[in-house]
This record gives sequence, structure tokens and C-alpha cells, in this order.
Amino acid sequence: MNFNFSKAAKAQNILKSRLKFVPLKKEPKFVAGCDLTFINPYKTPTVGIGAFVVLSYPDLEVIEKVYTTLDVNVPYVPGFLAFREIPLLLKAFKKLKIKPDVVIVDGHGIAHPRRLGIAAHFGVVTGISTIGCAKKPLYGEFEVPCNEKGCYSPVKAPDTGEILGYVVRSRKNVKPIYVSPGNLIDLESTLKLMLSIINRSKYRIPEPTRLAHNYLQEVRKSLM
Repeated sequence: MNFNFSKAAKAQNILKSRLKFVPLKKEPKFVAGCDLTFINPYKTPTVGIGAFVVLSYPDLEVIEKVYTTLDVNVPYVPGFLAFREIPLLLKAFKKLKIKPDVVIVDGHGIAHPRRLGIAAHFGVVTGISTIGCAKKPLYGEFEVPCNEKGCYSPVKAPDTGEILGYVVRSRKNVKPIYVSPGNLIDLESTLKLMLSIINRSKYRIPEPTRLAHNYLQEVRKSLM
């Protein structure tokens, strides 16, 4: 499949114009984490596996888990990964019986060169509040926060200085994580919710995406 970068960039700009950044109206009742993997991640076509884990909030007890598989024909193109991954996440999301108030996606929100990482993209097409939670930075400038759990610093756009998200120390003396709003949530609500979840966990990766990743690995093993 020939990937059209120009059309993909235009689509991202259209979707970006539909993003809304608003405070959460109320404390969420359910939060979900999602993750995906590919049987052959750098080959096209391949088979993808997507998983969601829904947790109660604030106690973070697992309420529901679902997964799905999908033939994937879009190539691996950094900066445009959502076009490869979104159909898989949407198929898995539709299987959920309990729809979460907030979805935390393993990836970036608006901390993206075109302000449309996978969490923002997913939020626009589903109309749900989303947060990006990534293990590595993609875009933006920041100072490394202190080594204590809960320390954070803003990620700023290099061209405008706009705050796009935060570098957060989720565990003492380990590498930080990178969080940014996706859609239908603002910076303040994003940081507040993520710090709340982090404070209830002893791991580097917040519980929603950590549990989604673990479940995904179990599914992958069972399918191989």
C-alpha cells in the first residue's frame, strides 16, 4: 500500500481543528487503558492485536477486559502511526460493554508535531475524553523534573512556547513518563487525573495502560 503523506497530514489538520480542551465536568467513574501490538510490527501487511482494560475510579479495580485482532495494511510511518493503529483500537473499543469516562492511550495526545498524536486522534473520532501517556518524548522542549515521585515539568512547543503536556516522575529515581491531553479534557484536568492515578500505583507505568499492556501480552502469547 502506498502511503500518501500529504493526504494524511491534511487529515490530521482537519481532525486537529475538531479538538476541544475543556475541564472534566465531574470525577470519572470509569477509566480505561488501551494498548496494541503487531505480530510483525515493521512489516506490511501484518496482524494487529488491540486491547482495552476498564478500571473503576478512584480504586482502580479491573471491571472489564476486551481484545480484538485486525489485518493491518497501513505501513509503519513515525508521526502518522494513528492511521495504522486507530482502526484496531476502534474495533476493540466497540466491544466494551462499559464505556469509560476517560481513555488513557499508550502514546501521545497533543504533544505531537501536528498536535494530533494517537490519543488526540482517537478522542476526536470517538468523542470521548482521552489522555496520551507515553514512555518516550516525541515532540516539545522540557526540563527533566526532580527524581521524587510526583514531580513534573511542562512540555512546551519549540515554536510558540505553548504548553502541550507534562513530563511526570511516576516513580522515584526512574525514567519519567510523558502525558498530554488528547480530546475533551484540558491540561489541568489531565495532570490532576494522572497524578491521582500515579499516586495509587507503585509502578512506573500508570495502572490503566500497564494493565492493558500486560493483558495484551497474555493475549498475544495465547494466539501465537
